[in-house]
Amino acid sequence: MPRLQTLMNVALGYGAQAEHRVGRRYRRPDTTMAYGDHHLQALDFHRAGEGAKPLIAFLHGGAWQFGDKARRRRDVKVPFAHGEGWHFATLNFRLVPEIGVTDMARDAAAGLAKLLAEADTLGVDRQRVVLAGHSSGAHLAALVATDPNLLGAHGLAPGMLAGVIAIDGAAFDPSRPSTQSRFLSRRLVDPAFARTALPAVSPIAHVRQNKAAPPPFLILAAKAKRGETQSRLLARELHRARHPARLREFDEKGIIGHVRLSRHFGRAGYIPTEVAREWLRARLA
Repeated sequence: MPRLQTLMNVALGYGAQAEHRVGRRYRRPDTTMAYGDHHLQALDFHRAGEGAKPLIAFLHGGAWQFGDKARRRRDVKVPFAHGEGWHFATLNFRLVPEIGVTDMARDAAAGLAKLLAEADTLGVDRQRVVLAGHSSGAHLAALVATDPNLLGAHGLAPGMLAGVIAIDGAAFDPSRPSTQSRFLSRRLVDPAFARTALPAVSPIAHVRQNKAAPPPFLILAAKAKRGETQSRLLARELHRARHPARLREFDEKGIIGHVRLSRHFGRAGYIPTEVAREWLRARLA
């Protein structure tokens, strides 16, 4: 039976071998830059053209344990952004079990801070930056946008973001289940939070503390047949705190639907793409 990491690499679109993420199958970024000493503390920047333009910064998924910033050619997030005149960046960060979720979020914040520090060179409009992520990347994006200490360490604040897009995220409240499958919980969620103080890595807990006003949220999620989902929990808490948030659920089912929400994101006519396009145009006009 294939190893879990091999299955995750295939599901996420990287191919069976994680180390082979360059070549004709992958998009070449205009710039790759480091924001730390570790080889995973790096980001790819895909330029949309000259002049100060909006930026979408994307955090990949992979259960906090897998994934990569590389974009397959059939992944259309970059051309989607470029078609609207927006730059696109995708960040790597250190992974569990080498580090814990708190340090992953610190990495994400440091990578975002690097993009803003280099904004003049890259041609980024600092006032029009949206942070996005899928699955565990959505959790990290939400955490960066709700815990003021993460960006605060770089002299920044969550409110400087034009918005956040959380695509079918998990563990917004890590004390509650992210999936109805106990097997998936044991393999994909529990390892990330086993030795972590849960309130510190819970975007929902940070919203409740209301220490800083987060930017507007667009939450895209698979529709659940029953019970609460992590996306619904986050949307409800943002609404209770009177922070702007929009939740849209789609008829995507199971793990395949979860992966499709990322791999198809950016395709023209795909409903989540069009919902995001409308929302982004309003934020980045």
